[in-house]
Amino acid sequence: MDIRIATVGTAHWARTVHAPGLRATPGLRLAGIWGRDRSRAEALARDHGVDAFASFDAMLAAVEAVSFAVPPDIQEDLALRAIRAGKHVLLEKPIATNARAAARMLEAADAAGVASVVFFTRRFIPEIATFIDRHAGGRWRTAEAEIRGATFAAGSPYLNSRWRQAPGAGIWDIGPHALSMLVPLLGPVESARLLPPEGRFERFETLHADGARATIRITLHADPGDTCNAYLFSGPDGEVSAPDPSFDRPATLAAAAAALRDRITGHAAAHPCDIRLGAETVRILAQVSPWPTR
Repeated sequence: MDIRIATVGTAHWARTVHAPGLRATPGLRLAGIWGRDRSRAEALARDHGVDAFASFDAMLAAVEAVSFAVPPDIQEDLALRAIRAGKHVLLEKPIATNARAAARMLEAADAAGVASVVFFTRRFIPEIATFIDRHAGGRWRTAEAEIRGATFAAGSPYLNSRWRQAPGAGIWDIGPHALSMLVPLLGPVESARLLPPEGRFERFETLHADGARATIRITLHADPGDTCNAYLFSGPDGEVSAPDPSFDRPATLAAAAAALRDRITGHAAAHPCDIRLGAETVRILAQVSPWPTR
């Protein structure tokens, strides 16, 4: 029997990634949509031939799992309710806006014994997964990451994302993706610090437990033709660059959902991109910069 899962959220990411990705995942059944805006939830539900739940609690009662496609400050409270209700969760990054909230979510997930996956998007791209498998455990001493996103280019669906418009938003929006790439190759992060901005780039540095060091440069203000996700790792054995492939976002969400499905059904151990990594990335980012507020 398929696992019933609902989507929380009605904006661009829920419409174009979560709902279609879940519908494409074998073994899962998209059972409905819940959103804070009832009319938008009903419209999205009609598009996918499912129900719009009248309340968050009604949704929880009808499903075994929940995917979240809402802003982090909304997700941290709703996801905690879902976890405490024994629901498996597919979370967005960052999972919370501060280390204390992230720790509460992790503790609740451990106590409830629920499965979790955090949608660190690039970790579910096959070429990236292969790269990490091949190079994890190498003697990497330094890394440089540069991520250029066109979040505020004309026509971007994120132009009205209020939290992304605040100072430091790039670190919280893109920083989790960078950390999800750096930690598997450089090891656990011991400390992190904010670096002075460099033009349009926000910057921070991570020091890893075995002495490795990484510098991360992020901008949300790139031109559409100038975006990239560049990672260069260096060590005694030379240098290696991570691939930057194009990818289908719903298919990548489906890969994350399949990982959650396999954890729920017992066909896989805990995924490396579970709530534990989600909470760790929040802990690191909180050392660098407070959650952006306008």
